[in-house]
Amino acid sequence: MGKSARVLGSEFGRTAREMNELLKEHGYLYGEPGAYGLTEKGQQYGEEQHHSRGTGGYAHYNRNWETRTWNDETAAALRADMAANPGGFGAPTSPTEEEDSFDDESFDGRSNNDDNDAGLSGAGLVIGGVVVGVLLLAPHVKPFWDNKVKPGAKKLRDKLSRGESGEAADT
Repeated sequence: MGKSARVLGSEFGRTAREMNELLKEHGYLYGEPGAYGLTEKGQQYGEEQHHSRGTGGYAHYNRNWETRTWNDETAAALRADMAANPGGFGAPTSPTEEEDSFDDESFDGRSNNDDNDAGLSGAGLVIGGVVVGVLLLAPHVKPFWDNKVKPGAKKLRDKLSRGESGEAADT
């Protein structure tokens, strides 16, 4: 019986999405989430099934999708791959490759300045927090205005108008 990514992921303590990403990192899958396919290495351990709900009629009623199931040897092979190459399929194999691939300077020629980056990220967080706060409060503003502020303002206006007319009558 084949195992889905969800079942296989439970053996690794991962969700189905995380398991698919791990399988992709180690060369078993290619593609993007929702559109994965088996590589040559993956075909040794997995099987793809094409499903179609060909009910006829309009095209959006005729759903097509693919599923992948993995055999029992997949977990052992993946654990061996993870031990041999912890970074995954595309990771550098030696420390010198990693050192050569990245410089201390950023791509546009500016040096990395942690003080400026921290200020920008802090400002971004503040702006993001304000936007989220506004979005969360927006549905509550109109009822508050209609039920609390308007009646209170009307009572205050009526009180002030009665008070002014009362003072004018006394003099």
